Amino acid sequence: MNNKLIILWGVIIFGLVLSIYIIGVNKINSKEYDDLKDTIRLAVDNYLSDNDLWPVNTITVNTSELINYNYLNELYYEGSKCSAVVTVTNTGNKYKYEYDITCVYE
Repeated sequence: MNNKLIILWGVIIFGLVLSIYIIGVNKINSKEYDDLKDTIRLAVDNYLSDNDLWPVNTITVNTSELINYNYLNELYYEGSKCSAVVTVTNTGNKYKYEYDITCVYE
């Protein structure tokens, strides 16, 4: 093999390894974010059930309210403190959740 072909294969292998690493890191971050949303959703569900607040149309719940009533602990994502506003909408046969999550990076 000549040197150009060896260098080309080295670049290809390096590119593949780097791509796999980046995809893996993104999947981990995506899972952490999904876990954060699941934690918030569980707290919202418990809060709405305990207080019989399930919406006929739409209701908005702030995580600070959930924390005040002990349905949720402080939220952290990637080492940053987060808060969220969750809008729960009754679609007729199920509830739709929309999350507006804000994290303060220091």
